[in-house]
Amino acid sequence: MPFLAAVLLMLDFVTFPAAPPDNSVDSSLSAVLSYAHQQGIQFGPDLVFTYGPLGFLMFFYYSAHVAGLRMAVDVALCLVTAFGLCLVAWRLRPLWRWPLLVLFFWIAPNVQTRGDLVIETGLLCWGLLCFVESGRRLRAYVVPFTMLAVFAALAKISFLFAATASVALVGCDLAIRGRWRLAVAMAGGFGTCFVLGWMSSGQALGNLRAFFANGLAVVKAYNGALGWEGPVLLRDIAMGLAAMVLVMIILRAVPAFGSGEPRRAARRGLLLAWLLLLSFTVWKHGCVRAGREVFLLGFISVLALVLEAVPSERPVARRCAQGLALGVCGLSLITLQVFCFAGWPGSLGVPFRAFRQNLAWLLAPAEYQRHMGEAIEANRREAQLPRCSELIGRASVDVFGQSQAYALHNGWNYRPRPVFQSYVACSARLMQLNEQFYLSPAAPEYVLFQLFALDRKFAPLEDALLLRTLLANYQPIATEDRFVLLKRFAAKPPVIPLVREGTVRPGQAIDLREFGDTDLWLEISLEPTLLGRLRQVFYRPPTVRLAAWREPGGKLMVRNRAPAQMLAAGFLASPLLLNNQDVLNLYASRAIARPGACSVELLPGEQRYWRESARYRIYKVQSRLGRRVPAELAARLFEPTPTSQAAESGPLGAGTSMAAAATAAARPFRLFLPSRWRPAAPSPAG
Repeated sequence: MPFLAAVLLMLDFVTFPAAPPDNSVDSSLSAVLSYAHQQGIQFGPDLVFTYGPLGFLMFFYYSAHVAGLRMAVDVALCLVTAFGLCLVAWRLRPLWRWPLLVLFFWIAPNVQTRGDLVIETGLLCWGLLCFVESGRRLRAYVVPFTMLAVFAALAKISFLFAATASVALVGCDLAIRGRWRLAVAMAGGFGTCFVLGWMSSGQALGNLRAFFANGLAVVKAYNGALGWEGPVLLRDIAMGLAAMVLVMIILRAVPAFGSGEPRRAARRGLLLAWLLLLSFTVWKHGCVRAGREVFLLGFISVLALVLEAVPSERPVARRCAQGLALGVCGLSLITLQVFCFAGWPGSLGVPFRAFRQNLAWLLAPAEYQRHMGEAIEANRREAQLPRCSELIGRASVDVFGQSQAYALHNGWNYRPRPVFQSYVACSARLMQLNEQFYLSPAAPEYVLFQLFALDRKFAPLEDALLLRTLLANYQPIATEDRFVLLKRFAAKPPVIPLVREGTVRPGQAIDLREFGDTDLWLEISLEPTLLGRLRQVFYRPPTVRLAAWREPGGKLMVRNRAPAQMLAAGFLASPLLLNNQDVLNLYASRAIARPGACSVELLPGEQRYWRESARYRIYKVQSRLGRRVPAELAARLFEPTPTSQAAESGPLGAGTSMAAAATAAARPFRLFLPSRWRPAAPSPAG
């Protein structure tokens, strides 16, 4: 019965990927992951991102080159998760079993990009079965738990650390219970299968060290710079739910297991540590960026009910935990419906439509692949850049920005830098990896360039070191659609001697007037207080903004988001480059804005998270930035292309208006909310 129920449940939420709707951020990420698998690009030294070598098998957009394998993996992954959930459900009384199954039947298909939720639920259910089972079935439960952990660790960086720690804690529990052989077999099987999976995906064994180190750097950078705030009410609900879940877990784990259980205290500690670890990783995943609360709310709804399977001999604690579970589940479901799902009762029909569609695609995979292929072909036609293709030929090319799909759809010799999407190069270490690549013999000859920052950030902050290197070593030769095509003429690191340093309070201007028209590089180091560090660990860093002024106390030129770790890595403060138009003006020696002052600004009430003063360093860029192009070429660069004539942005080689570009780039990150709750799409002007 659990297996038959799992098959039906799997058809409700199987993660068959959708076709990319356009050529924007996530569509480009999907295309690069597939390209990396086809070309055997090495993760760790050559490619550094939030996904691993098997990421192309769990990303939520379709890839044609592994269509059959992807469908098989989706079915296997979702069936394993559904079977684990049903096995836990069959350990519960019917009063808890059927609400659990019905709840997941409703939640899972309503989550649009549910791959993470599926893996998190699978790890929870199979890990819990390994803790509570003591009979002959224990060996059978260890195998799917280990295999799921291996796949998760190879697919996504965040799962790499959570899955490894989960295997270690479950293994310790097995060893404490006297199942040494099973514990060693599980740990050895996890390590062996991870290495085999790594090598079978085309990765060199020697790159594992770089993969772990750079993966940790990506996790830290993502937490520090890519946070995005959602509605205040949703944040307050999440905080309240976190406290309730913490108490619920403690009430379940502390009195767990029977009185005759050997080493019961140690087992309780391991169970508590594992539940807190898994819940914390889901909490961070769901709260760093607005729009991902759906993963947290869906997970804790399942967690609240499956914990009923943990045995306990303290009826008072059990009844209290049951009351909290009902409260957590009820509040989560209401929040999901109001903030995340389609309007009522539309969300009720989603599972049945998904079941019908998934069954049809499973029975007719060729039709599914044809449908997806047509959508990708439409994106390919839309991405054609004939003028750039003629100039590039078979030379190597990279894409600065987030639109790598354009290079792949045009069939260019794409050579990605390690952190290939600019918004992820958001810490000094990740920026240095990209800069070193461009100063090496592997640097591409051409760069398809678009200066546009996500999340309303100050544009020169994203991949700031590489932006400086591009301006010093590349020149524009053409514009098409929303892009500028740059060609390399040198490969020298910019020379930037220190000219001034000091301290400044948040809100106080850093005076730049004395430097006139000099190109300036600015680094600002904000140090968090102890309270600020705790907030960054358990929630997300506070919002920091950077403002540029004509002069101290004068007219405001721009005010945008500026994460503290990106300010510390440095940015080009003068000239002020906010979009492609400004970059072209720099190369053509046209009028370009230069701030007379900059200031770091904090939101009201958040001063307590930062120390009273910040240290800044101003460097003079002695290398010529934006080397002047001939007048004839400059005139051609400012000619409107056929696409850009219809755009609002005018002749900047941008093809579409900056507002349209902002909407397209921000679409994957927008909160899945009813229109009355949904924030405006990020725009580069802030």
